[in-house]
Amino acid sequence: MKAVLDANIIVSAVIKPEGKPAQILGQRDRFELLISDHILQEAQRVLHRKHIQEKYHPSEDKIEGILNVLREFGTLITVEHTENLIPKDPPDNIVLACAAEGSADYLVSGNQHLLDLKQHRGVKIVTPTHFLEIINQKSKIINEAQ
Repeated sequence: MKAVLDANIIVSAVIKPEGKPAQILGQRDRFELLISDHILQEAQRVLHRKHIQEKYHPSEDKIEGILNVLREFGTLITVEHTENLIPKDPPDNIVLACAAEGSADYLVSGNQHLLDLKQHRGVKIVTPTHFLEIINQKSKIINEAQ
């Protein structure tokens, strides 16, 4: 099972270690993570925003640590072609392209522009809660089969 995590999921995992996005990253051995430089750079930019720094205080070590883990364990997808499906938020088009070009099964996002699409080129677009349910269900099936 292959999945792309939107930058907002990465940011949430860093600032709320008890949340569902962090739980997803904690189970990265249960799916193949597809990532792009764009997604990593966007997460890094957001984590350095003044209001994020003032409210959550993510350290540079923590930010770089999570980004390095994602680089190490993720499969880097080089986006070759984007479609302008979300004109109101053009960076979302790059996230969609990463999922499509990587043949992802899922794109996990908290972004309503993406979630409203429901799917794109065979990629199901789901919330972190839904993705955790999928991971847990697949693990249960595998365990019962053994």
